[in-house]
Amino acid sequence: MLSASVLSGRLQSLVLDMPDVSALQPMDVDRGQNHATPITAMEYGLLLDEQRISLSAHVGQSIRLKFLGQRTCGNCHASVNKLEGGGYCKNCFFSLARCDRCFVSPERCHFAQGTCREPQWGESYCMQPHVVYLANSSGPKVGITREDRSFYRWLSQGAVQGMVIAHAKTRRDAGLLEVAIKSKVSDKTNWRRMVSMQPQNLDLLQLARQLQNTIELPEGTQWVSEMTGHDLAYPIQSHAPAQRLAISETHPELLDNLHGIKGQYLLLSQGAFNVAAHVGMTVEVEFAPALDAAKLNTSDQLDLFS
Repeated sequence: MLSASVLSGRLQSLVLDMPDVSALQPMDVDRGQNHATPITAMEYGLLLDEQRISLSAHVGQSIRLKFLGQRTCGNCHASVNKLEGGGYCKNCFFSLARCDRCFVSPERCHFAQGTCREPQWGESYCMQPHVVYLANSSGPKVGITREDRSFYRWLSQGAVQGMVIAHAKTRRDAGLLEVAIKSKVSDKTNWRRMVSMQPQNLDLLQLARQLQNTIELPEGTQWVSEMTGHDLAYPIQSHAPAQRLAISETHPELLDNLHGIKGQYLLLSQGAFNVAAHVGMTVEVEFAPALDAAKLNTSDQLDLFS
């Protein structure tokens, strides 16, 4: 992994190296254990083009992010003035299956009707086993993900606890169960609470059992009979104020001290920077020793729409 002090390129994503979760002991809630060996994101990185910059190694230093004025689609690589969600141009956003409404609302899956935007992609991604989980990021939430991605999903959402509660044959099946659970448990994370504080531990097992006793399973889903929970930890020296920071044409440069990384956010002295919201932008990244608070002035970098 590159660790040079100054690099530039298209911002692709915030990535993390997963630990060996098979070696970790799950949280034994039945025996009264409130904490297990934490699952820690061993290494966070910032992907610029094909260059991966270590972030975890720079926690405690200052970071400068500068927008260089170009936006590039993550699929067709066209240079555009505006990117849609996920860092895609408008044409790709309305043609890729991963950008369809059914991806964020999987209960609306229309693969069986033969109208999937990309049937081959849908077959390899959505028509595969998924899980339904409970997590604690800013409070209890329900979510779904592919069967082999639960730990990564929890870490990418900034959750401090996670527990798989059901298996599903397809993404649509998982989505139908998620909809049923959403009447009792939110599917949203309050990002302000997530970046600014460590939430109190929850008894996810008790919540899961309550759901199992009250929710009727849709076809294609099955409750997990022996549920285990996991604690998760992050490279954080301190949390951030509940203020979103951003870079744009109007305010192209951000300079602040990096105090931690959680979910998709860089935790800085004067707020949180959402990496996912800037995917596709060509940026310059520089690290240096930490700055005194008096030298930081990010008032013109705040996202007025947060």
